[in-house]
Amino acid sequence: MLKIMTSKGWRIMGVPQKLIMIISSMAILTLVIVQVVLRYVFVMPLMGVEELATMVGFWLYFMGASWGTAERTHIKADLVNAFVKDPKKLVWVKALTGLISVALSLFMTYWGWKYVLWGINKGQMSPTLRLPMIYSQVSIFVCALLMDFYFAVEFIDYFFQAIGKIPLDIGREEEEKLEELLEEANAAKKLSREGDA
Repeated sequence: MLKIMTSKGWRIMGVPQKLIMIISSMAILTLVIVQVVLRYVFVMPLMGVEELATMVGFWLYFMGASWGTAERTHIKADLVNAFVKDPKKLVWVKALTGLISVALSLFMTYWGWKYVLWGINKGQMSPTLRLPMIYSQVSIFVCALLMDFYFAVEFIDYFFQAIGKIPLDIGREEEEKLEELLEEANAAKKLSREGDA
């Protein structure tokens, strides 16, 4: 694992991302609850709640995507582990996958920037509340930049593992899970022995 991934800067970078995800989640939850209560209890629906929730949702979804990239928990169809058992070959496959991810992320960043420029030029406003749509559109670009960085770190990490600059981490997840299961089984045996005595 690269030193940057355990650095203080890495953790500090995650703080605003987590805050945005927490605040936007709570805001969406609050908006939905308010709308449900107003609509079904007081029979007085509030106009524009859905579009405000959608605008906040942009930040939640895209920030979640960038954080998933940072934590390497993003959705991936990783069938390679089933076919490639040799860790040295597997790390090369992961490095190639990381390089492709960087390229696709850079394309998304370019597209996101063009979308932001288009949004600024068009001056789009939300239909009911008349809020500038650029507030939600800029989330695509900002989070794509974060994803560029995190995918680049992932690629460099796997590449350095592949060329032997840092120790192999491939396959450690499975070993750690197995160790956890063994520890839990030993703890359960110990409890049952104490219960029998």
